[in-house]
Amino acid sequence: MIRTLALVVSVAAAATVTPQQGAAPFRSGIEIVELDVSVTRGGLPVQGLTARDFELTDNGVRQDVDTVTMDRVPLNVTLLLDTSTSVLGERLAHLKQAGNGVVDALTADDRASLITFSHNVEIAVGMTADKEALRRALASIKPGGSTALRDALQLALSLRTHDRSRPLVLIFTDGDDTTSWLTEDAILDTARRYGVVIHAIGWQSNRFLERLTDMAGGRTWSATSDRQLRELFTSALDEMRARYLVTYVPRGVAHPGWHELKVRLKNGRADIIARPGYFVAAASPSGFSPRP
Repeated sequence: MIRTLALVVSVAAAATVTPQQGAAPFRSGIEIVELDVSVTRGGLPVQGLTARDFELTDNGVRQDVDTVTMDRVPLNVTLLLDTSTSVLGERLAHLKQAGNGVVDALTADDRASLITFSHNVEIAVGMTADKEALRRALASIKPGGSTALRDALQLALSLRTHDRSRPLVLIFTDGDDTTSWLTEDAILDTARRYGVVIHAIGWQSNRFLERLTDMAGGRTWSATSDRQLRELFTSALDEMRARYLVTYVPRGVAHPGWHELKVRLKNGRADIIARPGYFVAAASPSGFSPRP
């Protein structure tokens, strides 16, 4: 069984916790952690880094970085779009253009899905490589109703795939949650355990989204006009691509629970926004640790 847990260091880290196939039953340790790391300086990606350039600690214990590669893992992008009454009119047209910009930027190996939310949450298109299906779904969006952002996030995170892709949830919302059943703390806990990278795009400061993206290793992107949406959606996707895949075998930290991660460069300065850690579930009585 392959157990996957994504992290971001943005620099951001998406971490995949992967016991090797054919290994003994997973108990409280893990065999490989993969960190999806984006390193920027002056707003531009820093290229040409190797394992020797990174310093990483897991629960305060320094780890040896084994490999560093760049941009070889496909993306699984979930577009999570607010379609409440507030997006009627010109804003909706720009939102559709932004969504199509993401679809246009997908490579042959990437996949994407579309979830829309107002007071209802709908999976418009499941995870697919079919760009035309995504474009048709975007074209058919009809806004109306209130905003159930947290409930939509729970659905998006629960539908994550367990493969070697880089998972990204790209949220657009232009207002506060007014309808959800789920609490902020419940969603933050889900994000902490599932480890999916989350970027959020909107207009106004939103404390919940800031906490969420910090926990998920992403960031919030502030739009100043509707016309800026396509640019910000594309920038968020580009940031995901400009990351290093850093792997290490954890040593001296073999226990379940929360693992605090810190990543930095050994030499020089860079803008590194790191996911604070990853979660390892406790072993069940049978010796296996269930998926989070």
